[in-house]
Amino acid sequence: MVPTRTEVENIIKEFLREHGENYMTCALATCVDNEPRNTPVDARSDGLTMYFVADRGGKLDNIRRNPKVCLAVFIPVGKGYMKNARGLQIWGTAHVLAMKDNPGEFQKGAAIIRIDEIAELFTGAALPDAVKETLTIVKIVPERISYFNSTGAQPVKYIWQAQEPALK
Repeated sequence: MVPTRTEVENIIKEFLREHGENYMTCALATCVDNEPRNTPVDARSDGLTMYFVADRGGKLDNIRRNPKVCLAVFIPVGKGYMKNARGLQIWGTAHVLAMKDNPGEFQKGAAIIRIDEIAELFTGAALPDAVKETLTIVKIVPERISYFNSTGAQPVKYIWQAQEPALK
């Protein structure tokens, strides 16, 4: 039985929730001038939308020049030789968020990433606003997602596609 679009979306959301609670690390692919770059990032989801803090450097330069990205999100398989693989790829558009430019969207991303909770683990206190003002958050809005799971009797692959906005 082929799952409905809503069922596939719910499977992906549950996978992203589990990944964000237990692993967080993903692989972000960017490309500019036919030169690919792949960077590990720690990301969390809000539904199908992904957020992560980005330090200055090549990935941000690439995103500003070409916001089309691919994010690989996966559960480490160890020595499972892909017999226990679960993961997905998200193709989408990256948006660079800074507190000074878009405080509401930045704060939403910071809450999803749990910046204050992470800071408390290291310092015992929430991250001061002065430090948050120096951070950059990247938000990835998905256009297409390919989900793969080989842990059952038969491997499954589901494709989720963003719906086109209604024409006016």
